Amino acid sequence: MKKNNSIGLEVGSPIPDVWALDPVGNPVSVRELCSKGLVLLYFFPKANTPGCTVQACNLRDHLAELQKANVQVIGISRDKPTVQKKFIQNNRLNFMLLCDPSGEVCKEFAIPLFFGMPKRLSFLIKDGKVLWRDCHPNIWNTAAEVLEALEASNFWPKD
Repeated sequence: MKKNNSIGLEVGSPIPDVWALDPVGNPVSVRELCSKGLVLLYFFPKANTPGCTVQACNLRDHLAELQKANVQVIGISRDKPTVQKKFIQNNRLNFMLLCDPSGEVCKEFAIPLFFGMPKRLSFLIKDGKVLWRDCHPNIWNTAAEVLEALEASNFWPKD
């Protein structure tokens, strides 16, 4: 697997074979979730914090636009399943959140940790490979950044 020496998997890297937990605590294969179509996999520091709530709500509010571009959204943090479940409920999130309490997913994606929390990073994945990454996503405009990246590439779905 190709890793940048500092931050995250490089563009072109295959998704590692690693497992996370869903908000109920069931194991989920990250590779399998990212193996078909376009997926925005975004890492965030901590559920129920101001910046992470802004980012999640931005994605929630623009999910229809992302889905129109055939993008599935998946967020991941090191929070426990019970915390993620509450975060989803409190903010009426309409996309999948995964939990990485062991830090194994962060490690395999080469996500730097800050006080044990993952750095905010976004990956656009197509059919199991990283197409684009944003090492400094704007919490207020994450959805727009993803749509701009798609529009600038040849991966935009054709009608």
